[in-house]
Amino acid sequence: MNWLRRDFGTNNTKNYVQILTVVLIASFLFKQYILFAVFSFLLIIDCLNLYYYRHVGERLELVNEKKRVRLLKHSTSNLVLTFQNKGLPIWNATLLISFQTSIAPNGIEHITTAGFHEVKLPFSIGFKKQVTIKIPIEGVHRGLAKIKQLEIQIPHPFTDGSVTLEFKPMILTDAIVYPQISKVNEKLTPSKLKEGYLELNSSLYEDPFFPIGTREYTPGDQFHHIHWKASAKSQQLQTKIFTKVANVSILFVVNVKKRHGVVIDFEEKIEWLASRLEECYKNDIPYSFAINVRTYGKFPLVYLPLGSGDIHRKQALELLAILSRADNLIPFEKVLAYIDTNVELPVTVYVMTHHVEKYVALLNRLEKRTNVLYETGIISEGVL
Repeated sequence: MNWLRRDFGTNNTKNYVQILTVVLIASFLFKQYILFAVFSFLLIIDCLNLYYYRHVGERLELVNEKKRVRLLKHSTSNLVLTFQNKGLPIWNATLLISFQTSIAPNGIEHITTAGFHEVKLPFSIGFKKQVTIKIPIEGVHRGLAKIKQLEIQIPHPFTDGSVTLEFKPMILTDAIVYPQISKVNEKLTPSKLKEGYLELNSSLYEDPFFPIGTREYTPGDQFHHIHWKASAKSQQLQTKIFTKVANVSILFVVNVKKRHGVVIDFEEKIEWLASRLEECYKNDIPYSFAINVRTYGKFPLVYLPLGSGDIHRKQALELLAILSRADNLIPFEKVLAYIDTNVELPVTVYVMTHHVEKYVALLNRLEKRTNVLYETGIISEGVL
């Protein structure tokens, strides 16, 4: 079963049933038929109570589908939970749910204990019914909020006592709060000397798949660029004009380690990076980033390969949202060495680090291959 069941008051009900059975037999033997009828009615109620105790919630299901609510700081949305019931109906129950504090309940009462918000909501569901519960939430700070606990407290309909159902499997619904994004005033300059996909009139390269017009043929034009239909109409050879394109791809490299700890401006660095990634997204500029946080997968560090578009943006923001001060860090020089030997460098590399002079040798190697720009950080001193 998906529910861990805890009963409160079952033993008392069993004792009532035993007492009523004895009294019922005695009233029958002494021919007290009115008492016999009354105690028979009470015994039936207690037996129904006992049956309800034992079977309520047996066929209650949480539709545990993988759903992620995406939020920015101070934005609002809902955690949505759907229940299906094919067993006994549940009346006047209480749904208790607790989740991590990167989100907070919006406009409903709650208590906060040990880093979790706890919310109680009324809950009822009939036989063969489906109920959807919406919990309004607000993004508080960057991070991933998972649901730690989900319980349904079912009171007994006729006597004292209750049944508590605790959902045992991991709940797949969660919420993620993206880093705060600020306006960027910097201008990202494309390279005229590298072929790419960004439209730029002064570029040396053209995109042969996007003709935008024609002009008169001049000696030296390529034969396969002649527009034959336009030439036939004008009775003069016409050459296709193509969109000029340039390369403006960017790699962001961020150092969040200082001495043996995390830089004090960790959050500011994440927001700095997120803001520039958003600017790249708006201008359709391919981007990638590397951060000296250790991972255990395809890459030994937090690294997002070059890309663009909606899916790439979502991957980037979710990767930044789950970074924590408690993550294991690696020396920044190892990050630079990895990039130098394993990554095909884009047109521009932005390096954000304190004490640039410590990494001059490795940075000089990058400068020989591409354009390197530097940021020293929001707060240059201090370690947490």
